[in-house]
Amino acid sequence: MQSLEILVGVGAASAAAIGVIRRARPRVVQRDPQRAFAEAQRQAIFARAQNRCEHVSALGLRCRRAPTHADHIHPWSKGGATTLANAQALCARHNLQKGSRVPSGWYVHRLERRRRSYFPSGEPESVVGRIGRR
Repeated sequence: MQSLEILVGVGAASAAAIGVIRRARPRVVQRDPQRAFAEAQRQAIFARAQNRCEHVSALGLRCRRAPTHADHIHPWSKGGATTLANAQALCARHNLQKGSRVPSGWYVHRLERRRRSYFPSGEPESVVGRIGRR
């Protein structure tokens, strides 16, 4: 209580400098118990991408490299599921460039749209990223 009495009339910036303002608690993320894709899943991910990296540049050109990484579209560290619906085939360069960023809705929309041209018929193009969510 003594620290609160001292802060009467002190601005928020000053209170933050003193360290009295509480920090927000980190959000708890529900994670899939399976972290890595199984070898059979990796092979299916690469096959449905026709053994090409799925990254597309700003000019609309698809990368020509062979995929080496099965990537979580919605990162596992942020609650992404380890399923085929949340997977894309990327070369090492593009997977490392993406990192653990959460994709925008626009990125997901463009990925689903361009998958129509190369996914096998009957294979769903839709991305289901998080556990229990779209």
